[in-house]
Amino acid sequence: MVDRGLRTVLGGLDHPEGVCWSPSEDVLYAGGEAGQIYRGALEGDGHELVTTVEGGFMLGLALDDAGALYVCDAGNGCVQRISPDGTVARHGDTIGYPNYPVFDADGRLWVSDSGGWDESTGAVMRIDPDGGTERVIDGLRFANGLAIDGDWLYAVESGRPGVIRIPLAGGEPETVIELERVVPDGLAFDEEGGLWVGCWQPNRIYRMAHDGTLETIVDDWSGEYVLTPTNLAFAGSDLDVLTLASLGGWAVKAIDPGVRGASLHYPEVVGAR
Repeated sequence: MVDRGLRTVLGGLDHPEGVCWSPSEDVLYAGGEAGQIYRGALEGDGHELVTTVEGGFMLGLALDDAGALYVCDAGNGCVQRISPDGTVARHGDTIGYPNYPVFDADGRLWVSDSGGWDESTGAVMRIDPDGGTERVIDGLRFANGLAIDGDWLYAVESGRPGVIRIPLAGGEPETVIELERVVPDGLAFDEEGGLWVGCWQPNRIYRMAHDGTLETIVDDWSGEYVLTPTNLAFAGSDLDVLTLASLGGWAVKAIDPGVRGASLHYPEVVGAR
């Protein structure tokens, strides 16, 4: 189950966990485990090294409307804001194990703090545009990928395993998906309300339809074609390509999902520091 136009779009990377699409530049960004930030065209014409953050271990990424990149840096325990001119600065307070960031429409950055694998010490943090940082919910079992749909924040609990959702306005989490014998990692929504889930193990990608029906889209038992899919990002001018990062591999792959992705928020982050 690895057809759908599977191809490599960025190769020769250093274990890229995170990937995101920049619609203003028509490029993909990805991170590396030694602090690298890569950038390259979706057509697979190679990539460039944008910068390397000393001591960094770059996981999930998000962009604002000015083209600044916000990267979960597990090596330095923070979110790094990388300006278009290459300036690197911390955004918000120290976070134990920052894993994935996602912006809401108001410029607030929601960040998963994974915690320990065998513990219920994961959390979701919220960083306001001015850098003020709040722990919104804790007690999660290895908090991981995040996605926003309407008034809800969706979050992976890799150690559960499953997906929950939390009201952006505040409130208690509720279960979205209970999974078995997999390690979910990344999330992305399509324009039909389908929720895509990348699984670090066993090399699988699901799509949960708006009615709750769960379909297996990719299942590569060999790991030869789709290895450890982690973060997911819809890309291309029509958001009709699904890109697949791989912390266990050396490339960002892509498939044709047959549906367009939902648009993300690229807010103006006034007062970012």
